[in-house]
Amino acid sequence: MHIFCFHSSQSSGAQWRLLTAQLSELAQAADAPVTIHAPDLIGYGAQTFAANGAAIADFRLADEIEALLPLLEGVQIDPSAVQTEQSQPIHLIGHSYGGALALRMARLMAQAGTPPASVCLYEPVAFHVLPEGDPAREEILAIASKMDDLPVAQAAAEFVNYWNHPGYFEALPARVQKAMVAKQPKVQADFAALIGEPAQLTDYTVVDCPVLILHGTQSPLSSRTVAEHLVHTLPKATSAAVKGGHMAPLTDPTAVNPHIIEFLRHYSDL
Repeated sequence: MHIFCFHSSQSSGAQWRLLTAQLSELAQAADAPVTIHAPDLIGYGAQTFAANGAAIADFRLADEIEALLPLLEGVQIDPSAVQTEQSQPIHLIGHSYGGALALRMARLMAQAGTPPASVCLYEPVAFHVLPEGDPAREEILAIASKMDDLPVAQAAAEFVNYWNHPGYFEALPARVQKAMVAKQPKVQADFAALIGEPAQLTDYTVVDCPVLILHGTQSPLSSRTVAEHLVHTLPKATSAAVKGGHMAPLTDPTAVNPHIIEFLRHYSDL
């Protein structure tokens, strides 16, 4: 079995280090053959991103998936079709941007007739499912527009503070701020992808596998509302609340990981 873990914007595959260790320990105890993949997405960790205006504005989740193709054993995706030959169960895990990516991947796999065995998402920021005029959509569009208009350092502060709390970015060590500013162009490309994904909420009804959607009790309106829409739309979705905010998988994995592990144990050989 394969488990894919996709991280949030401004992060890397390392955000899943504790979960990977916990799942590996469970797999060893159960004598279950498991391969866990926690790749760095484009522009994060060891992966680069050629930042320019067009690259940012035109970036889509399909570009992210294309870069992941070497890792997706048995899954091949091209711009017009999906062909899947799944020899082992595939479980998808994602947080924030990585959650939206996992959701898109699940939809493509389901459309090909071979859905993943399970999907576990912590506040997938699939903003494209929010209808026009929804206050949550208006809120996130305002954040995206503000970032586009600000110098890169101020845009990074806007992004980080939105998902945490006012002043969070300013309180970080200078070296951390510098690293986040360097990654900010990809963050804005991520927003373009999340808002511009050519799909509607109803397109995800095809994801007819067990789905767990986790949400934080202190999260912003935008991500909470996306989670609510998905829970009420996906045929086999369940939800659970985690005490904390949108960044809980990073700031408090001990509160988040037990939910993921319990879900995986129910739908896998772990």
